[in-house]
Amino acid sequence: MRFYFYAISGMVSALIAWSFSQIFLIDLREFFSSKSLPFNPDLILLPIVAASLVVAMVVTEIFLSNPTRYKANRRVLPPYLWAALGMGAVAGLVASALTGVLYQTGVPAWSVRIISWSLIGFFTGLGEGVSWRLRSVEGKTRKAMQRLRKGALYGLEAGFLAAVGVEILRGVLELGGYEDPLGFLILGLALGLSLGFATSPTYQVALRAGEGFEAIDPSYDDTERIRPYLKNPDLRFVTLDDYKFIEEGLSIQLPAITKRQIKKQILVGSSLDADIVIPDLPLEAASLEVNERNVTLSCLTEGAVQLQSKRLAVGGKLVTLRHNQILTLFHALDEDKYYRFVFYDRFLDPEA
Repeated sequence: MRFYFYAISGMVSALIAWSFSQIFLIDLREFFSSKSLPFNPDLILLPIVAASLVVAMVVTEIFLSNPTRYKANRRVLPPYLWAALGMGAVAGLVASALTGVLYQTGVPAWSVRIISWSLIGFFTGLGEGVSWRLRSVEGKTRKAMQRLRKGALYGLEAGFLAAVGVEILRGVLELGGYEDPLGFLILGLALGLSLGFATSPTYQVALRAGEGFEAIDPSYDDTERIRPYLKNPDLRFVTLDDYKFIEEGLSIQLPAITKRQIKKQILVGSSLDADIVIPDLPLEAASLEVNERNVTLSCLTEGAVQLQSKRLAVGGKLVTLRHNQILTLFHALDEDKYYRFVFYDRFLDPEA
């Protein structure tokens, strides 16, 4: 679904921008009483298209990163929206200025279009990456720089490939005056798909600790008490802070695929051999298996596991977890006490 949203957003924004620019260009032609403008039309066309594409990608990224928080997304959107408009307009002005210079030097028109579209793609990817970096709690990590470079590079490649594809179509098909709208449609599609791939998170599934897990005061010394913690190095908390124990509100990032050599499972229980060690649970309460973001749950101790309102049985059918389902793990000796996790399969950003 992520790629569909990015692709649709790119295509729609490109067509809207082209249509909007034509209104300006037609009105300006009437103002100058001439069939041709006294300046390069790209000076109007490219800034509008670039600004529209950057805005579309930034808005899409914000709403897809936090798919369940629409009101919060609307609150944080305005400053990034204006920043995206500014960056896109500057990118379009740079591209139009460059095209004007290149046309005067006698460079073939097709090569000028390839260069200008590549620049628009580069700045679109850069704008989306900057927006994400400023907003995300992971903005100061190594991952942020990798994503920024990846987005700019993929945007550059998308602009280049879209321009080459349009030039090929121009040579083999009679487009009947629809070269520009078709071209920008392809540009929007290419940018949407490439940035959807470039910004695809390295994780999408997570367990968020809920009821039963308590907040821990770091100033309180209670070293003798065993607390819930992560033992498997493939698991980590999605936070910049250095947490040692599982606390309410923390999210545990699950790997894209389980990689244990003996059992391809994530074991949850009180055993010191478990991957998620939680005291008071049975030694082996439950297991999770992750395969390409598809997570299945198994009950390993009778009566110890409940998904939503249904108790699971040992040896029963594997259950595929779904977004926002509540997983309850009961204490071994007291069923009135339990730990709860909320499962996410749309966990695209720590703020989600």
